[in-house]
Amino acid sequence: MALPVHAALRQQDVRDCGYAWAACKTFEYSKVVRMTQIEGFRDRNGKLHHRAGIVLDLADGRRWSSADIGDFTKNVDPAISAYLIAHIPLPLDHAEKEMDIPKVNGRT
Repeated sequence: MALPVHAALRQQDVRDCGYAWAACKTFEYSKVVRMTQIEGFRDRNGKLHHRAGIVLDLADGRRWSSADIGDFTKNVDPAISAYLIAHIPLPLDHAEKEMDIPKVNGRT
């Protein structure tokens, strides 16, 4: 059984509503300190599984990833990428997987 998960890219923030009864969280664009495009993740055998996304790191150490709400795809949805780039005045970094992105304020 799949439970609904959704995120809304709004004018000033991302509103992410998790599984089941988890409270919705907001991630304000003005508090983003790093934006990174990722390709996916590696399994125990080292095989790369494509799950592309954009990871936003906030000054308070929180992190949001569009890969968490998407399908296992090789490329980031161009509409999501374009929207975030237009609303967050930071360069888009690149990493193979989310674990490769350095921590902010001692958190991931």
